[in-house]
Amino acid sequence: MKPSVTGLILIMSVFSPGSMALANPATPASLPFEQLTALVGQWEGKRPALDGEETITVDYKLTAKGTALVERLFPGTPKEMVSVYTEDGPEVIMTHYCMLGNQPRMRTNGKSKPNGITFTYIDGTGMRSTHDLHMHELTITFLDKDHITHQWTLFDKGQKKVIETFVFTRKY
Repeated sequence: MKPSVTGLILIMSVFSPGSMALANPATPASLPFEQLTALVGQWEGKRPALDGEETITVDYKLTAKGTALVERLFPGTPKEMVSVYTEDGPEVIMTHYCMLGNQPRMRTNGKSKPNGITFTYIDGTGMRSTHDLHMHELTITFLDKDHITHQWTLFDKGQKKVIETFVFTRKY
């Protein structure tokens, strides 16, 4: 059976470069990414400082048609850091643009919990090796819809050096 001219035109138009469009991801959002997108808004916390207490702010915003979550920690200050979270199959990858001048990338491990997500170092830029000072792990714990914690693990010389914990309350 010969294909009809109409059928050939249809096939050609579907596959012609001028008609190609970016496709939406076919798979539903992973649980970790859904948990993260629920953070959109501004959060505030306090931590001890040399001169009393320091207020810490973190902002979350979706970008790239909802496929990436941008986190700004200490926004508008000299300590501002940005992390970008994106799905990678069933996992979530995060790139952390650190005030240390490096950019560690971390990934979830497929074992997310309903109340928390842990990201562990996979690679990074701006470092000679993993023996350089860098953020190596982040755990975000969801206490309830308006309260979260960040637990950042700093590595130096290939070893855990400091674990910094921030407790945040949703402002909006």
